[in-house]
Amino acid sequence: MNATPQLSDLITTVEGRSADPLTRLADAVVLARRLDEVADHLIGHFVDRARHSGASWTAIGDSIGVSKQAAQKRFVPSEPATAEADLRIFARYSDAARQVVVRSQEEALTAGHTEIRPGHLLLALLRDPDVAALATDVAAARAAATDELGPGGTPASGPVPFAPAGKKVFDLAHRESLDLDGERIWPEHLLLGLLAANETDELPGGVTRARVEAALRARGE
Repeated sequence: MNATPQLSDLITTVEGRSADPLTRLADAVVLARRLDEVADHLIGHFVDRARHSGASWTAIGDSIGVSKQAAQKRFVPSEPATAEADLRIFARYSDAARQVVVRSQEEALTAGHTEIRPGHLLLALLRDPDVAALATDVAAARAAATDELGPGGTPASGPVPFAPAGKKVFDLAHRESLDLDGERIWPEHLLLGLLAANETDELPGGVTRARVEAALRARGE
């Protein structure tokens, strides 16, 4: 595989950043972690494609050299934790992206829903002025998300867990950030995660992949 990074190239990259040995060591650790993230999401991407093609978890496990149970444990979103508990895993999230996560819980609580689903994330994203500016029709985007979520119950209090589909959006947002070589995850990456989860280049209300990626480029991401 000609695209496989060579050790000598990685060493050259690290050495080109600084002449100080300890700085080089720290940079090497950061680079190694980044490569680990990319590797995990590379496999995750093709697991998703295999699942969409109809492959069973047994077949996927055989392909990656693990049992069916181990494959599911690694790639199927686990039972949702609370929104507050999950915040600790969002170390790369910008303040604006973390605010979206908090607002998604508010949306679920207000609607009386028992899980935070992708629609709650979209409603929370649309409360961000920068994200709302990417839609050609914010009202249509909100209406589509609300219709998809369906009726809820009595507004509740207390933490609401993320549904597996909601957690998948975070996973895909992380993957999109790695693909764009971003250092942080912004609300726009969450939009890209929603687009990827829906396997589309446009969400209701005119939010397109092209507009979102242009906004990230404007951020320098």
